Amino acid sequence: MEETTNKDQDSLLKSNNESEAIKRPHVITIICALYIFNVLGIILAPFNDKAWSIGFWYPPYLCFSGVIILICIYGFWEMKKWSIMLYLSFIAVNQIVMHTMQLWTTATLIIPGIILLVVLSQYRKMT
Repeated sequence: MEETTNKDQDSLLKSNNESEAIKRPHVITIICALYIFNVLGIILAPFNDKAWSIGFWYPPYLCFSGVIILICIYGFWEMKKWSIMLYLSFIAVNQIVMHTMQLWTTATLIIPGIILLVVLSQYRKMT
């Protein structure tokens, strides 16, 4: 009888652990992995003379942007809803900055738009 009880407890613990773990969709995993390479480019950009030629404030802004995007990637990876709100806010601010600097083009919306569509498609699965 004790043996049955242990098996029941083990199966109950196993089912609880499985229900607590949120499975990350493959598309989120792919987006996070690819976006890391983009962040590496953003982090290395301040070492480029072109970034400094835009303005003395631009390289620190790029570093700040890289940190915010890394936080968003972590949130996407952990399937957190707050990461979508942070990313959306960052995109809006970044678009304003790009427009103010007269560097804005429609191409600046392509990658963030694709990422936003992908993560919004998984919004209901996020916590």
